[in-house]
Amino acid sequence: MNKEIIVPDFLKQIAEKAACPIYIVGGYVRNSLLGLKRSDIDICGSLLPEELNIDGIDNIKIVPVNRRLGTAVITDGAEEYEYTPFRSESYGSGGEHTPQSVTFGATIEEDARRRDFTAGSVYYNVLDGEFIDPYNGIEDIYDRVLRSADPEYTLGDDGLRLMRLARIAAETGFSIEKNTFDTAVACGDRLKDISPERKRSELDKILAADLKYGIPDAHYRGVELLKQLGLWKYIIKEVDDMDGMAQNPLYHKYDCLEHSLMAVRYAPPSVRLAALLHDIGKPVCFHSCGNTYAHAEVGAGMVKDILGQKGLKYPNSVVSRVAELVRLHMYDMSGKTKTNKLKIFLAEHFDLIPELVQLIEADGRATGVREIVSPCRFTILYNELKQSGAPVKMSDLAVGGAEVEAAGFKGKQISEVLYELWRECIIDPSLNTSDILREKITKRKKKYRV
Repeated sequence: MNKEIIVPDFLKQIAEKAACPIYIVGGYVRNSLLGLKRSDIDICGSLLPEELNIDGIDNIKIVPVNRRLGTAVITDGAEEYEYTPFRSESYGSGGEHTPQSVTFGATIEEDARRRDFTAGSVYYNVLDGEFIDPYNGIEDIYDRVLRSADPEYTLGDDGLRLMRLARIAAETGFSIEKNTFDTAVACGDRLKDISPERKRSELDKILAADLKYGIPDAHYRGVELLKQLGLWKYIIKEVDDMDGMAQNPLYHKYDCLEHSLMAVRYAPPSVRLAALLHDIGKPVCFHSCGNTYAHAEVGAGMVKDILGQKGLKYPNSVVSRVAELVRLHMYDMSGKTKTNKLKIFLAEHFDLIPELVQLIEADGRATGVREIVSPCRFTILYNELKQSGAPVKMSDLAVGGAEVEAAGFKGKQISEVLYELWRECIIDPSLNTSDILREKITKRKKKYRV
């Protein structure tokens, strides 16, 4: 195992000037010992930021971040480190992320107790290179185990740490010590007190967990851990509702929830949120009408509530994109849609098609029974449209609204005529010339009684 902790020169200058020992703590120490990609450097010491007395370093500034918690950023404009004074915390009866009271002047052992896990509670003295390890965190790091020194305190008082447990375990490939795991299960309802924005942030990190340190399928393990810990009901209840819902064994090897988690496993990062939610409408449809035929349309509407301002408060652009992917993921599932009709569909959703194909392929692989043909029909026709020069956007037509209006059309007739011309040019791009389209406009005067 690697035991080298690389300390940047600027941080050494801070430690030499400071009126107390400065320690690196958290992920940077853990990753350095394991030889993983190093994370941002968090530092700490016994004094409040304003007491450090580190004047004399060129351009140095101490910028307060959260005065109540004592956190500040120390920077010279090029490098920066988040500094936190040793402290102890107490929380209310729920699982709200913010402590009710904070006490400074804590010992390093008391500071370590409040931290999530022992693997993140190893302190490295910047100047003398000594480790302080109150809870045998180095041993847990080398054993690749996530353990809380006092799980009822750390997990019971701060519900967000439950999601962090799943996320860090997934990102690092660490196992979870049994008492820590069992306590997390028992404390699951603490997540109810966590804001949607914080839950959303952790969920996004879990869905991208394999990108953090390159551990294969880390994102899949993360969403599985949320299931095993019983946390989905407090993050997205509708995901939990899929658990145990049987599916036709001719088409699916897994129940609805495991199929969705497997779809996350096979999906690229940009469509994992859609993969998680693509079948979210199945339980609702089945309970209301005994089948799941309309689950894509129903699910798209549910996504808007789950991810929107009533739910996890994602940006509107994310909500609309995921909802549209969910709505469209069953289109042409039988492969029997006529070619020209499919071309129109692909053109109408042209910018979304690459991600839709990725979702459909992940959905197919996640059935456990369906053979995936690549490239699929969507991809073949999509590439044909690009190569043919078809006007995939209405603005690519050789004529516009002005020409249609000049021919005597009014109001919504103009957009209707343009749409008809656009459809024809998608099917036959050679028609997209101003002369041909003006002639077609003239011929439509009788139809519209112009």
